[in-house]
Amino acid sequence: MITRLRNIGPARWVLIIVGLLALIIAIWPGLFTSNDPHAIDSNAILQLPSFAHPFGTDEAGADVLSRILYATRLELSIAVGSMLIGLLIGLPTGLIAGYSNKFVDATFSGMAAATLAFPLILFAILMVASLGTTTISLVGIIGFLFFPRVFLLIRAQTKSLKEREFIEATRVIGVSSTRILFRHILPNATGPLLNLVPQMMAEALLVEAGLSYLGLGVQLPDATWGTILQNSKRFYVTSPAYAVIAGLTITAAAALLLWAGELISESTNPLKRGRRL
Repeated sequence: MITRLRNIGPARWVLIIVGLLALIIAIWPGLFTSNDPHAIDSNAILQLPSFAHPFGTDEAGADVLSRILYATRLELSIAVGSMLIGLLIGLPTGLIAGYSNKFVDATFSGMAAATLAFPLILFAILMVASLGTTTISLVGIIGFLFFPRVFLLIRAQTKSLKEREFIEATRVIGVSSTRILFRHILPNATGPLLNLVPQMMAEALLVEAGLSYLGLGVQLPDATWGTILQNSKRFYVTSPAYAVIAGLTITAAAALLLWAGELISESTNPLKRGRRL
C-alpha cells in the first residue's frame, strides 16, 4: 500500500487534493466563507476585490466568492449527474450492440449517429427550450448528449473483445451472454472509458455555462457558475473582476478535469504506464 502511494506522481497528488477540496466545498461551503451568498447590501454593490470580499461583490452587493463556493454543489451535481446518465444509457446499449446481430447493432448505431448529427450546443438549446431550465432537465439533456460517445466506445471494445480466445472459451462451457457481457467483457472495456469520464464532466460544465450565458441555465434562486457569469456580463466595464473571476473559475475547473483525463490515459496506456507525472 505504501509503495503504491509512493508511485503516485506529484501531478496526481495535486488532482487528488483538488478533488477532495472541491468535494468538501460542495458539502460544507460555509467552512470557507462567513458571507451570505444571498445577501443584499446597497452599500456594497460591485465593489472591487478586498480583504472583506476577496472576489469583490455583485450587482446586489453579495460576496462573489460566497456565491461561487455555494454554487459548487449544484455545479458538481450537474457534472456528475450528466456523466452518470451518459454511462447509464451508453454502457448497456454499447454492450448489446457490439455483441448482438447486425440488425440490433444497426438500430442502436443509427440512434447514436442521429444524436451526433446535431451540433451539441444547438441540440441542448432546442431541448432546454422544450423541457424547461430546471436542474433535472439540464442534467438529463446533457447526459443524453453524452451517450453516443460512451456507446461508440463500448461498442468498439465489445466487438474487439468478443473475438478473443477467453470469450470463446466461456461460450464453449455454456456461460450465458449476460454473464459474458457484464462479467468478462465490461471489466476489460472500461480502461478507455476512464479517460472519457472526466472529459464528459468538463464538457458538462462548459455546456451548462454556455446555456446559462444565453439565459437558458438554472434559474434563481439557484445559481451555478454559469448563471454568475451570465449576470456579470452587464458589468464588464464597471466591474471587470466580477466577470473575469466567474469565467476563470469555469475554465480552471474544466481544465483540471481534462488534465485528470490525460493522466488517467497515461496510467491505462501500457506504453506510457512507466511514466509518472
